[in-house]
This record gives sequence, C-alpha cells and structure tokens, in this order.
Amino acid sequence: MEGIQKMKCSSCGTTFMSETQQSKCPTCVEQQQQNTSGGGHAGCGCGHSH
Repeated sequence: MEGIQKMKCSSCGTTFMSETQQSKCPTCVEQQQQNTSGGGHAGCGCGHSH
C-alpha cells in the first residue's frame, strides 16, 4: 500500500485514491478514453495514451 495518495479529480472534483498521481479519477479517465475519437474533451490536451 505504498505510494497511494488521496487525489482530487481535476475534471469532476471527486476525491479518489491514486497510486499513479493522476489528476483524474478512474471514471473520468474511462470516459476520456471513450471520447478520444469524438473530440469531447478539447480542453484536456494531455496527449498521453494511458
């Protein structure tokens, strides 16, 4: 259980536990992956392939 921190999602504001220091909760990450071809989140601009 080392390295797990309580993070706040930058997208929806939900507090979640993260090991990877990601700024979005798993729910938003999943939604973002589904929306990549539709250009839903134009303001993200992270450019990472998670």
